[in-house]
Amino acid sequence: MVNALVLKGFALFRGLNDDELAKIAELCTERTMNEGDIIFSEGTRATSLHLCRSGKVDIVIWAREPWNKNVTVHRAEPGEVYGWAAVVAPYTRTATTICAESGEEICIKGSALLELFEKHPHIGLIIMTNLASDIIARLTQTRQQLSVEWLNSASSAPSSSTIWGEPKKR
Repeated sequence: MVNALVLKGFALFRGLNDDELAKIAELCTERTMNEGDIIFSEGTRATSLHLCRSGKVDIVIWAREPWNKNVTVHRAEPGEVYGWAAVVAPYTRTATTICAESGEEICIKGSALLELFEKHPHIGLIIMTNLASDIIARLTQTRQQLSVEWLNSASSAPSSSTIWGEPKKR
């Protein structure tokens, strides 16, 4: 069962009091995740915000150019949020999430959380401020991971012509 005490373990709710956390707990549902499960896919409509209660979840983006492959840009661990697009227009998933280690997640319907924000703007301000901070950190981490991918792909490039151009002419 999700209660205020459980929610205190999530940075997303830092700054909220027990009464405010109890209002959010009413909106929460728990779900078991099994290793290998795709929780949601990039490009789909976001309807719920997700919190990692236990286990681990890989956040993966499709890097069409220049690699044509999935790149893991973050691994969410207990206490972290993912699926934040459910509360940010245009409500479209920006990544795919794959369960890397079985565990439990907490889901909150995005529309219900936004309704709560309208009724209690203080709660909305605190959560969205915390969320913005998390998004900035993830963006920085994503850029760093893509740089690593770029460097790794360039150093392992074959000596013949590739999508990177002619060798020694870059």
